[in-house]
Amino acid sequence: MIDLYDYRFKHVKITDIDGRVHIGFVEYYTPAINDPDDTENIAIKPPNSEGFVVGFTAAEIAKIEIIEPAENLNIPKLQPAKELQPA
Repeated sequence: MIDLYDYRFKHVKITDIDGRVHIGFVEYYTPAINDPDDTENIAIKPPNSEGFVVGFTAAEIAKIEIIEPAENLNIPKLQPAKELQPA
């Protein structure tokens, strides 16, 4: 089984168990303990999507890899969040 925790907030390429390839940014990660079906899952935002995400359980993923954002895919490079300064 794939451990999805390490893919949080990364650009990924997922090959699902049906052989389809999905590319996007991991917007959400849900650990198994917080899922009603006790299943770890993630949701990715595909390039040029209008705010929708595509969800995958760990069992639905045959292969996942971290990729670099590519200009030809219109995947924006995200800047790391700045640390908050005390008031």
